[in-house]
Amino acid sequence: MAKQKVAEEFRDATPEELAGKRPADLADLYLRRSKKRETVETLKQHARDLRREMDRQGLTVRKVWLEQRSASKAHIRRVELESAMAAVMDGEVKTLAVWKTDRFDRRGMAAIGTALDEFDRRRARLYVLQENLDSSQPGTRIVFAILAERAREEIKDLTLRVTTGKTAARTAGKWPGGRTPYGIRSPKGSGRIERDPSEYPYARRIADDLLLGRSAMRVAHTLNAEGITTRDGARWDARAITRMVRSTAWAGLLPAKNRLYDEYGQPLDTWVPTDEPVRDPEGNPVVIGTGVVTPGERLRILALIDERVAKIGGGSRGKRPHTTLLGGFFSCPRCKGPMNGSGGDRGRMYRCRTRAVHGKEVCAGVVVRAGRMDAAVEAMWLSHVSALEYGDPGLDAIVRRWTVLHDVERELRRKDVMAALDAANSRRDKLEHDFYVEGTLAEDRFKALSVEQTSVIDTLESEAAELAREADLSIFFADGQALAEAWQESTMADRRMLLGCVMKSLTITPALRQGDQTPIMDRLVPEWVA
Repeated sequence: MAKQKVAEEFRDATPEELAGKRPADLADLYLRRSKKRETVETLKQHARDLRREMDRQGLTVRKVWLEQRSASKAHIRRVELESAMAAVMDGEVKTLAVWKTDRFDRRGMAAIGTALDEFDRRRARLYVLQENLDSSQPGTRIVFAILAERAREEIKDLTLRVTTGKTAARTAGKWPGGRTPYGIRSPKGSGRIERDPSEYPYARRIADDLLLGRSAMRVAHTLNAEGITTRDGARWDARAITRMVRSTAWAGLLPAKNRLYDEYGQPLDTWVPTDEPVRDPEGNPVVIGTGVVTPGERLRILALIDERVAKIGGGSRGKRPHTTLLGGFFSCPRCKGPMNGSGGDRGRMYRCRTRAVHGKEVCAGVVVRAGRMDAAVEAMWLSHVSALEYGDPGLDAIVRRWTVLHDVERELRRKDVMAALDAANSRRDKLEHDFYVEGTLAEDRFKALSVEQTSVIDTLESEAAELAREADLSIFFADGQALAEAWQESTMADRRMLLGCVMKSLTITPALRQGDQTPIMDRLVPEWVA
C-alpha cells in the first residue's frame, strides 16, 4: 500500500518531459523503508528532499523506486534495488540517488564496493543525500566503505538484541509476538495468551466436532453454511482448521519453529512451525497461558486427523476413512488386489475391486458376505491376541497404540517425563565434563550439583517406571472376556488400529464350488506380524 501511494505521488515523468534529455541529465531515486515507524509521509519527504537536490544539480528525476525489504539480509532478494541498478547498468541513467548509505546496503564494504565498481565501469555515479557523498568524486570510496561497515555492525547489534530478546521471552514462557491461532489472543505487552471471548465459543465447537471424529472439511462446510467466518472474514477450509490445530499455542503451549535454509546453507527469512512445543531446560513444555484445548485433547485430534491423511512421497493427501473392518487388509486370492466392501448394511459384501472395475476376463474374483467375514476375523483376532506372550512385539504395539488413543493425558505426561529425564542426564554429563575434563568446576560445587541432579534423575526415573506400569495393559489383554468387551466398545477406527497391530494382510481361499460348506475359519489365510 505504501509503495502504491508513493508511486502515485511521484510517478514517472511524461515522455515530453524526458524528450531530448541525455542519460547524464536523468536520475533515479531509490528509497528504502527501514523501520515500521517510517510512514508514507516520511518517505514522501525523503523523495522531496532528493528531488530538490536533483533539481539543484540540473538533473531530471526519471523514476522513484521504493524498497520495503531488508537491506541487511543476504538471503532476501531486493527486487526494487535490482530494478534501479538495472537502469544504471543498461545506460538509461547516469545517477542513482539515495537518501542515506545504510538505506542502500547494510552488507558491508564488499557489497557496496561491487556496486561502485559497476558504476565506475559505466561512468555512472551513486549520490547519497545525507552524507553528501558522490561516488564520482575522488576520495569518496573509502568513506563509502567505512559507512557500509558501520551499517553492517549496527545491524549485527540489532540482530543480537532481537535474538536475545526472543530467546529470553521463550525462556520466560512468553508469547514471542505474531499472529495467534483462532480462538485465542495475546493482550499487548502481557507476553501471555488467553481465550478470545468472541472467537472461543466457535473454536471450542470446532475442537468438539474434531474430537467426535468429524473431518476438518466437514467441520469447515458446517461453519460456512452457518455464516461463521475466520478472523479475516474469509470462508473456512480444511487446511485452515488443520493448521490451527497443529499450533501448540492452541493448547496453551509455546510453539517451536524451524528456520529454512537455501541450497547453500544460507538462512532464509522463512520459519516453519512444528507440532512440538518449546521445552525448558528441565524438558517440560513451556506453558504461556490458556488455550482452546488441553494438550491431551490436541494430541487426540491430531491422531484422528493423521488417520485421514495418506503420505505420498514428500507430500500428503486426504483419504476417506474405511467404512469396513477389513478394508485395506483383505485381498483377492486370485489377483492379490484389494477387496472392497459394497452393498447396504444388511447385504454388504466384500468383492474383488479388480473384477468390479475391469470385468471377469481380468480376474474371476471372489464374493464374501461382510458380516460373516468380520465375525470370523474378530474371533481369530481375539484368539490370537489372547495367546500372545508378555513382551511380544504385536502385544507391545497394541498396548502403545491403545494408550495413545485412550489415555492421551498419560501419554503426554510420559513424553514430558522422558524429555525431562534426557535433559537431566545431559546436565549431569556436562557437570562431569566440566569437573573431570575441563577442570573449571570446584570439587565442593561439583558434589553439591551432582547430588542434586542425581536426585532429580532418580525421581524422574521412578515416575517413568510408574507410568510404564500404569500403561501396561498386557494382563488385561490376556483376559479373553475383558478383551472381547473392549473390542465391542471400540469404534471402527479403534478396531482397525488394533487389528493392524498384529495382522499384516488377510486373504481367503476360493470356494470349491457353489454352496461350499467349508467353515470360513478354515478358508482364511492371515499374515500375522512377526
